[in-house]
Amino acid sequence: MPMFRRALLLIAVLGTTLLPAQEKHKLTLTDAILKGRDYYPEQLRGLQWIPGTSQYAHVKGDSLLRGTTGKAADQLILTRSEVNKALPAADSLRRFPGIEWLDARTLLLTSGTHTYAFNLEKKTAELRVAVPAHAENTDTDPTHRKVAFTRDNNLFIAGLGDSAVQVTFDGTDGIVNGKSVHREEYGITKGTFWSPDGSKLAFYRMDETMVTPYYVEDISTTPSTFNKFRYPMAGQTSHHVTLGVYDLRTGKTVFIKPEGPPDHYLTNISWDQDNQHVQIIVLDRATDHFRVERFDAATGKAERTLFEEHNDKWLEPEHPLTFLKTQPTRYIHWSQRDGWWHLYLYDLNLGMVRPLTKGNWVVKDILGFDAKEKYMFVEGTASIDPKDPKGALETQLYRVELATGKTVRLTAAPGTHSGQLSTDGRYLIDRWSSLTVPGRTEVLDAATGKVVKTLLTSRDPMAAVVHGAIDLVQVPGENGDVLNGRIIKPSFFQSRDQYPVIVYTYNGPHVQLVTNSYLGGAQLWMIEASERGYIVFTLDGHGSSNRGLAFEQVIYRQLGMTEVKDQVHGADYLKSLPYVDGSRMAVHGWSFGGHMTEALMLRAPDLFQVGVAGGAVQDWRLYEVMYTERYMDTPQENPKGYEETALPPIADQLRGHLLLIHDNMDVTVVPEHALRFLKSCVDKGVYPDFFYYPGHEHNVRGKDRVHLYTQILDYIDLHLGVKR
Repeated sequence: MPMFRRALLLIAVLGTTLLPAQEKHKLTLTDAILKGRDYYPEQLRGLQWIPGTSQYAHVKGDSLLRGTTGKAADQLILTRSEVNKALPAADSLRRFPGIEWLDARTLLLTSGTHTYAFNLEKKTAELRVAVPAHAENTDTDPTHRKVAFTRDNNLFIAGLGDSAVQVTFDGTDGIVNGKSVHREEYGITKGTFWSPDGSKLAFYRMDETMVTPYYVEDISTTPSTFNKFRYPMAGQTSHHVTLGVYDLRTGKTVFIKPEGPPDHYLTNISWDQDNQHVQIIVLDRATDHFRVERFDAATGKAERTLFEEHNDKWLEPEHPLTFLKTQPTRYIHWSQRDGWWHLYLYDLNLGMVRPLTKGNWVVKDILGFDAKEKYMFVEGTASIDPKDPKGALETQLYRVELATGKTVRLTAAPGTHSGQLSTDGRYLIDRWSSLTVPGRTEVLDAATGKVVKTLLTSRDPMAAVVHGAIDLVQVPGENGDVLNGRIIKPSFFQSRDQYPVIVYTYNGPHVQLVTNSYLGGAQLWMIEASERGYIVFTLDGHGSSNRGLAFEQVIYRQLGMTEVKDQVHGADYLKSLPYVDGSRMAVHGWSFGGHMTEALMLRAPDLFQVGVAGGAVQDWRLYEVMYTERYMDTPQENPKGYEETALPPIADQLRGHLLLIHDNMDVTVVPEHALRFLKSCVDKGVYPDFFYYPGHEHNVRGKDRVHLYTQILDYIDLHLGVKR
């Protein structure tokens, strides 16, 4: 679910005037919500390396261009009209599609339900895959000849010409095949896993018949009906998952059922290069111990446990093993065993060979390897000091030598870098931005990090928009740790004046809101809000990501308690600033941020005069197993923690104005949360405001989001006395 798929030091200021003031326009809330892409820096569309070369390609308008690392200008290689000449009329393209390269002469492109291989030399298109209508959860195999998909909780495989092969037949209410499981926690984003050669397909089978059903009302029918789904709440019976392996050559399926209680978690599925073995990280329901198990894909039987890990608080494996091609018995494993996300080299026969990365920084992604797999390239934070955590604001690119673990930082400019490695490992495309650099796309020498070519220097689209400065600041937090924050000021800011404040918060696991990137990571509605006359402030407190395990695990067994203390420190910091009106402060957040908003209104009742809480968890006993028990243990194991963190029992502590917003079809934070808090308010004679969004799930999307943020900001304006 990924609810929750984060002494002042001024780092940088955004707001350099590039156009005369009279040429600037104000950002409307509608534009901020619905036209956000128009206000973010330009990127080269579809930019990627061409396999087997040091050349790149990207789409410009209706054309595909090719470029080199030299000084020559990019060259036209294909137009949309040329593609359309090779396609059937029914699949004619209205715009150049997203592409994927098969090799240097062949690219894949999709039109509707058909995927074609287009030969650049012959200008011909070959139909490779046809996806049936109404297919869901599609997953194309590595050969691009077959596609797995689901329909009505069953799994199918389609190719060309023939009708789809049905792999499972037991899908029904409570039996789910081929879809993501465990509510998409622990790195799980899909339910099918092709072997490297496409000859076998591993897939999840989830039995949730034992899980209590939950219902949300659908008012799109007359009369209304109720949608049913399974929702295991903390401490309750959870679902059982197994892993099937379907052999396309024999048409037979075997099921892998690891030893242990059936409600454990099967995470991070990986194939090794022989196409005969599957690895599963089997995490116990207590989430404090996992085994990395190796299975025979032909029989489903366990071969052996490769290794195990334990943590007294929690483990959350999120990455499958990465097997090397040149040394098929060797693989990369992610672990936080030393307190930071780092990479370790293992061998199937020898066990752990060596740590590959180490130190007070966090590896965030593996970009790939050079052709000989001598070096690995990764993204990660800069170095992080608890007393000076600016490194957590950045994402940098690194080269790691597999033989020694020697790690070299390739990028020097402060900011947020995103890398893409050429298939020969010689070059990196580096897309990056910072608070002072709207966007830059460069080609780097992968050995040295030297910039060999600049592909794009993005203009700042906000240069024509009326807005004020954005400052990155550091604030003392709980336990003496320094926290990263962001302040947005109005364009008419005067240091001698005082301004009301909107604090936007999330402060939950797996989220970081403040980064040294374009706009400091701020959302565009915050710019509009600041122009109403507010200081808009955000703080990443304990529990948020990319600060190391100790920083995150402070919240263990008491979700929302230390985090509230951090936000109180942030509010006290704001009140210490001469330009802040500490008597007019509002707080807003959604999901975990909704919980934080209400918790601040109730636990620090005189600090904020207004709160707007969206999709808020009110009581962790009502939240789902996979997320809650990791951080809180079960209600039976931690009754005091659940009691102390629940919000309905302390509803009578409310002093300011609180607007509670929920979606009537929320399958993440179910509507019962809001209703239980409202019932407590009725019982205690407390009068919050409440708004229900019909037809939406967890958060409000599309055009209705304009309504949502108009309501949020107008409510704050009303109760803080801000006139527009």
